[in-house]
Amino acid sequence: MTKQNISVGTIANDGTGDTLRSAGNKINDNFVELYQAFGTDSGTLGSGITFDSNSIVFAGIGTTTITRLEPNSPITLTVSDITGTSIVIDGNNIVDLIDSATSTSPAKIHFSNSYDSAGLFPNATTYDGMFAHASNTSRAFFSNNGAWQKLMDSDTFTSRTNLQIITPRMDTTVYDNTGTFGILELDNTSTGNTSYVKIANTNDSAPTITTDGASTDIGIKIKPKNAGAIQLDGGLVYSSEFYDQNSDSDLDSNASFYIISTNVARSYKLHDGRYGGETKRFIVRSTADTTIETNAGNILRPDANYTNFTVSDTSFITLAWTDFGTAWVVDRDSDRYITYS
Repeated sequence: MTKQNISVGTIANDGTGDTLRSAGNKINDNFVELYQAFGTDSGTLGSGITFDSNSIVFAGIGTTTITRLEPNSPITLTVSDITGTSIVIDGNNIVDLIDSATSTSPAKIHFSNSYDSAGLFPNATTYDGMFAHASNTSRAFFSNNGAWQKLMDSDTFTSRTNLQIITPRMDTTVYDNTGTFGILELDNTSTGNTSYVKIANTNDSAPTITTDGASTDIGIKIKPKNAGAIQLDGGLVYSSEFYDQNSDSDLDSNASFYIISTNVARSYKLHDGRYGGETKRFIVRSTADTTIETNAGNILRPDANYTNFTVSDTSFITLAWTDFGTAWVVDRDSDRYITYS
């Protein structure tokens, strides 16, 4: 109902205004409308809603007051015309935005959590789970366990510093920095395989490529494709061990090169080979006889099989383990200073 004004005439007591009865009816009608707006019916005002100088007060066990911080500045608050509940704040301080009482699609909320810098963010413990934006770095942050964590995006991930990846998995080829040419592909050809390649680099020394895993002995194989060749662009150095008259007699089975220098006659024990084609090389620069012992009959010669050979002068000797895995074959060019027994 539109507010009804009481006509008071043009001048006092000119008889043109409302009668007392008509004026009284207008007063009653206006009050009925106010009572119905703020109360339960036309005769009772709602006891839970009151007004003070700049607030609306909803009284109850926990009084709620709606107040403008700057009442002199203009502001517009628009509420959706969809029927039903729009916003629910329950007893657990959970704000639920819904389209209507029967809708299952939550309403959208637009807000800005942009700060000039991360140092101005609120307390990360109090606001655990909050997202915020730092304008000076154009980065997004997430509060978790009492600290603000910087979030990664598609722009920064490609140049992330000190990125630690725990238990990574690679399913495709690794490409060069242009993303055009493949340089590495990881492929496991068996199930349950626990062996792997390890690359280590310590204090600017040459990087070391080794194998590791649950097995006791794990080799490494370099295999070119089809007729391709393995090329070494640089010097080739064999793993070597040095022996003199005071050294242990058992030669290290993991070495490929043995350097022997003794001034007294000595014997050293060579182990059996482990793989067909395994090669051992000796540099003997002793001033006395040096004997290399093998297992019985493990030196294969055209005339017979021998157990030992003795070197009486400075020599370079090459041995190869036969592919049928029973004996060492001595390079014929190494025979010059060798005596077999």
